[in-house]
Amino acid sequence: MTLVRFAPLGLEGSPLEDETILDVARRAGAPIGNSCGGVGWCARCRVRVVAGAENLGPPSSVERAKGSELAFARDERLACQATVKGDVTVTTTYWGPLR
Repeated sequence: MTLVRFAPLGLEGSPLEDETILDVARRAGAPIGNSCGGVGWCARCRVRVVAGAENLGPPSSVERAKGSELAFARDERLACQATVKGDVTVTTTYWGPLR
């Protein structure tokens, strides 16, 4: 079973086919900010991929543009755009430090 883990919250969820990190977070109860309805414009759902970056789909054109505009680090993705293909662990700056 594929899992998305939300660290350090201790929450996790299993994605359905072609679901995004944000979709899984909503079901798992992991609070990921968003105000644009998941279309990638607000970038409030910016997450850092702690493990499993290779298990995410490639960045969409919207995600590439927003990442360039906001100078995303290599390990940062938009949760509303990143589709889950395998196990992944993510965090955000507003969840507190990893333990």
